[in-house]
Amino acid sequence: MIWKQRIFLSLMLLILITHVNGQQPGLRVMSYNIYEGMKLDTAAGKPVFAAWIKKMDPDILALQECTGFTQASLEKLAEQYGHQYAVLLIEGEKFPVAITSKFPILNVQKVSDNMDRGFISATIKGYNVISLHFTPFDYRKRAQEVNLLLAHIGAMANKKNWIVMGDFNTLSPLDSAHYSDGRMVANYQAYEKKYPPILKLADGKIDYSVIQNVLNTRLVDALKQTTPGFVKTIHPKRFEPKTGTDVSSRIDFIFVSKDLVKKIESVKVPTDDFTDNFSDHYPVLMELKK
Repeated sequence: MIWKQRIFLSLMLLILITHVNGQQPGLRVMSYNIYEGMKLDTAAGKPVFAAWIKKMDPDILALQECTGFTQASLEKLAEQYGHQYAVLLIEGEKFPVAITSKFPILNVQKVSDNMDRGFISATIKGYNVISLHFTPFDYRKRAQEVNLLLAHIGAMANKKNWIVMGDFNTLSPLDSAHYSDGRMVANYQAYEKKYPPILKLADGKIDYSVIQNVLNTRLVDALKQTTPGFVKTIHPKRFEPKTGTDVSSRIDFIFVSKDLVKKIESVKVPTDDFTDNFSDHYPVLMELKK
C-alpha cells in the first residue's frame, strides 16, 4: 500500500512540475469585420454580439469597421466578453480597426497616414499582432497599403511570432481555381460600372498581387494549412442575393510567420445563426497549440 501511495505522490509531483515549467497554454485568435459597428445588433451595448464572442472565447480579437465606437465604448463592450484590454485606431473615423484582448496590449503603433482605413500593430503575450483593413476602392491604393504594411513588419527587430489579420479587400492566388469560371470578373465589372471610379480589376483581370506580396515575405495563409479547399468569407447567408447564385469570395485572412505554422491547431470560418446574419463578412478563427 505504501508503494502505491509513493507512486501516486510522484505522479502528482510530476504533473505539478510540468504545469509550472511547461509551455504557456495555446492561443485563440479571431479576426472579424463587424459591419459598421455591428449595427445589426441594435440593442444598447451590443449584447448579442458580446454573448457570441464570449461563447467563442478568443484570447485576441482583431476587429474591422468599428463604426461609432470610442475608446471608452470599445473598452466597455470588450469587458462584456471578458477582454480587459482594448485599443481603437482612431475615434470619429467611419471604419476604424481595433484590437481587444484578455492580455495586456503593448508597444501599440497606430498607422493611418497613407492608408484609407489603417492598421494597429501591437505585442500581446509575446506575439506581434496586426489588425488591418485595406481599401475596397482601388487596387492601386491597396498595392501601396500592402507595401506600407510589409515595410512596417520588415522594420521590426523581431521576425518571429507574427499574426497579421483583417479585411484585405482583395483575393488570393491560392483561391484562383475558385474564380476561374469568370463570374467574379463579371461581378467586379458590373460593380465598377455601377460605382465609378472604383477599380476592382487590373486591366480587366483579378489582381492577386497584394496577397502574393504578403506570401512572398514568407507569411503563411493560416487557413490553407488546415483547409486546402476554398472557404468563403463573403457573403454570409443574409447577404446572399435573393435571386440567382452568390458570387462568393475570401477577402478576410489570418497570416502567420513561418515559425508559427507548426503551432497551428485549427483554423476555421465559423458559420452559425449569428455569423449568418449579423455581418456581411464571416470571421476567421485560429487556435495555436501550446
